[in-house]
Amino acid sequence: MSIFSKTQEVELVPFCRLFYEVVILNSVGYGVSNAEIFAVLKRALADNDSNFANIDSQKFNDEILALQFELYALAWLHQFGDRLAVAQSIFTKNYLNEKKQNNIWEAMEPYNQAIARSTTIGRTPKKAFDRVYLAKVNLTRLNLFGQYHKEGFDDKCVARVLNRLFSEDVWKKGITSVVILSALCDRLGFGKDFEPSKELLQWWFIEINSFYEQAKGSLSKIKIKN
Repeated sequence: MSIFSKTQEVELVPFCRLFYEVVILNSVGYGVSNAEIFAVLKRALADNDSNFANIDSQKFNDEILALQFELYALAWLHQFGDRLAVAQSIFTKNYLNEKKQNNIWEAMEPYNQAIARSTTIGRTPKKAFDRVYLAKVNLTRLNLFGQYHKEGFDDKCVARVLNRLFSEDVWKKGITSVVILSALCDRLGFGKDFEPSKELLQWWFIEINSFYEQAKGSLSKIKIKN
């Protein structure tokens, strides 16, 4: 779903504010509340894995809400690149602070770290090709962090963006969704020995991809001014 039917040039702050308030926080675009959407999602997860059946609904809702903000930021980076992503990250932090919902900003962190892990998962320094890739990832993040730090940007906001770099391919392959699911289950207290079924993983990828595509669809219809 896109907010606009055709491409428009917009300013970052009002557009993100509109998306957050209309789509993520209130879900007006669906005509139903977040609570209803999350209840359906929780039941579907429970149908695929009984561990989700007894999870506190409010805790579950809080985690999915934070995940939606993180997936929006991921889609934003993929659409507009790191510089505009830093601006979006800073606005998001300030917006959630303004709304007295810093808990959402903090809850995004584990999912941000999961995205970062997914970009290098399966890579090993023992293989020459992997060594080159890992060196590129680390050097790129380090150099960009130094650059944005010198320009005076919020280090935490910058770090969140840099953790999402190199994620496009692993996102498309479904690798990121697996690592994010692991982070969610850890946050919900499933324990270190929890292993999701193949059916749950397949279903989860479809659902989490729909959140991402919802954001990407709207972002593909805009150009950011300045």
